[in-house]
Formats: sequence, C-alpha cells, structure tokens
Amino acid sequence: MGITEEEHVDKIKIGIIGCGWFANFHLDNLLKMEHVDVIAFSGSNPEKLETIGKRVPTARLYSHHQAMYEQEKEIDGVFICIPPNRHEDAERLAAAYGIHIYVEKPIDVSYERAKETARIIQESQIINSVGYQERYNPEVDFLKKHLQIKNVGLIQGQWIGGMPQVHWWRQKKMSGGQIVEQSTHIFDMLRYLFGEVETVYSTAVKGLITDVEDYDLEDASATTLTFASGKVATILTACYVADIMNYNGVGFQIICADEVINYRWQQDITYTQTKQSACRRFIKDMHFQSAQTFIQAIVDKDASLIKSDYNDGLKTLELTLAANRSLEKHQPVKLKHQ
Repeated sequence: MGITEEEHVDKIKIGIIGCGWFANFHLDNLLKMEHVDVIAFSGSNPEKLETIGKRVPTARLYSHHQAMYEQEKEIDGVFICIPPNRHEDAERLAAAYGIHIYVEKPIDVSYERAKETARIIQESQIINSVGYQERYNPEVDFLKKHLQIKNVGLIQGQWIGGMPQVHWWRQKKMSGGQIVEQSTHIFDMLRYLFGEVETVYSTAVKGLITDVEDYDLEDASATTLTFASGKVATILTACYVADIMNYNGVGFQIICADEVINYRWQQDITYTQTKQSACRRFIKDMHFQSAQTFIQAIVDKDASLIKSDYNDGLKTLELTLAANRSLEKHQPVKLKHQ
C-alpha cells in the first residue's frame, strides 16, 4: 500500500498538536513520506514548540490548536499527541473544521467525555485513527488467521518496566495510570484477537516506589479478563522495574491445546509445538505503517483502511477504565458495551 510515483496527487498537508517526545517521533516518520507536507505545529510549551519548529523551518507555529485550525485553511489532517487528560477539545474542534485526525492513545481519561467526542467525530465523517499501531503488523494478520483453527483457553500478557520520565504520567488524574496509558496496548491487542470482554477483575501492589514526587499510581497490577467467548486472560503491569538487559517485559503468551504462542512486542512471534518451533520476526515498522495508512486513507477518502478508529479506541478505553474501577472497588466489574 502507498502512493505510487504514477499517481499525481497534491501533497497531504499535516499539522501536529503537541511537541513532546511522541510528537517528534511521529514527525520523524512523516518526514520520510514523500507525499506529506508538515505545515504547522501547536503546543503550549513555547520552548518545545520552538524546538520542534526548527525541524521544519517552513511550518507555522501556534500556541493553541484552534488558531491552527482557523488559519491553516489547506490543512488535511492532524496528529494529536497530547497528555490523556487534555483531549476532547482538539478532536471536537477538528471535527467541526472537517480536519482528519490521528489520535495518540489513550483517547481520554474520561469514558463519558470520550463517548461524546466519538459521537461528534462520527457525525462529522472525518477520517479518524487511534495509535494502536501493532494492529498494522502483518504478522498479526497471520496470527489472527492461525488462531481460527486453534483451541485457546488461557492468555497471559504483560507490560513490565520502568516509569516514563514525564510529570503527567505519574498522576492518575492526568494519565489514567499505567493500565490506561501504557498497558492499554496489550488490552487492545487481546481485544483485537479475541473479541470483547465481559468482566474485569484487578488487584494492585503499592509502596514499592517511594522516591518519586507527585506519584499516586499503582506500582504493579494483575488484571483478569473474561471474554464473551469464554477465554480468560491475565495481564500483569509494573512500572517499578528498572531496565534489565535481555528481559523482554512487554508482550503476551497464548496457550492453545497443542501449541504455545509467544508474542514479543515489536520483535517476533514464536509458535511452539511438541516437536517443532518456528519464529516469525517482524520486519516492518508498525508506527510508520499506522501513520502511512492514515495518510493513505485521506488520499483515497477510504476510512475502511483504518484498523483502529476512534469508536474502537473507545472500547479499549472502556475496558482499561473498568480495570481501574475494579482496583478501586476491589471487586469484578462488568462491561456495559454501550
């Protein structure tokens, strides 16, 4: 997939909202795309805004995205890379202006607010994508087909590592916590592979991190998911573990009746049976694939190319927030799937 040299199309004009690490990461990929022009940035931090602006000297800089929407009449789409608690306005205004959106996960920290945003986006008919990039891995397509002939009972996932070094991440009201902000990738991938979840039960560990200011998250958690299909998954999360050489702390394992499938995040999948084992390595950059698919969807005016739109991202948000409620209530939570 991709725009060919024979196709004479105008360049897609893109803006980026936010100017932190991930905004720069997306910019890296966008600058590799021949048929994309990054024409504007917006951000509330003047120093970071100036820094990212220097990477594209022709781009205009705005202290607020509304000014970008109003003044950049030719803009086709925006990449929204802001902290989870600051969503809503950026997406809703883009919908009002008819601007296509790529939203970094999680889409919000409030389900009700995100649900209303989803309604507005759907009515606007703009192309919309959420950054669950692993869905664009060709090996995931192979895995989904492979699982159709497998008898699966148990799944175990994990996102275990250290703490991201941004102040908003360590406060639940701003990030939603590790389950909502980081481990959401594992929750989303299991939804993608095994369907919707009926009940969630989570427990947590606290008190391991004592030297970080303004920190109110769980240090670790264990969440059990019961799928509508009857399958059961447990997802472990932890942010207290220092970097450990050769430790693969992110991924999941699928226990089939005749095979164990081990998925190492952004690395490979190993299929192990009694007398044989096969490893399929990932050869594509899924972040690039996800962004490129969004651009192609704008060019083709074809939203069907998107594998995780805002409505689907809303379902993953509902799931991870249900895990948070279970942590608070110390009891299972049933999902409503409204």
